[in-house]
Amino acid sequence: YGEAWENAWNDHLTDWSLKQSVENIEISSLSILAMNENIFNVSHSWSEVHMTVCSKVKLYDEALAGNATEYHGFDKDDKLIDLGHIADFIPCKIVGTNRERETFDVVYYWNKDDPVQKFVTELALEEIHLSEYYILKDLPAFFLMFTEKPGRSDERRAGSFRHEIMIPDDIFPESWKD
Repeated sequence: YGEAWENAWNDHLTDWSLKQSVENIEISSLSILAMNENIFNVSHSWSEVHMTVCSKVKLYDEALAGNATEYHGFDKDDKLIDLGHIADFIPCKIVGTNRERETFDVVYYWNKDDPVQKFVTELALEEIHLSEYYILKDLPAFFLMFTEKPGRSDERRAGSFRHEIMIPDDIFPESWKD
């Protein structure tokens, strides 16, 4: 990317390494990688930067099959509601683990206003499911992962590396230029 970028990167690495050793803060992307590699570690839980998400499709399938049941085991949890749904995943919380079967019991928020969830609710669940929270027992570990909370990933941290990439004009054909 050029000499200026390379120098800025090297300066950043030196500064970043010093800050990390002084701050001794776990970096979200590195810790999330380790968390997903050892998903049954009992110390894994939600934090300021981490959360668990479950496959939206799998939860829908299980709900339609009648395997998800109402859950009233805790008071309203705004974290599950406020985070909303992230692409193909729904924020969920682990409430039980079965290492032998490699499954989790998870609690999640059923958003009746979400277009897909509204469709599922109207299809089969309106009379059965009246709660906002549901528990699904024995969700295979494959359908759960740790991720960073929105806006909390490493690239959003103060001091993250930012530097323009200098691309010389002569690498582009004349017909591409204004």
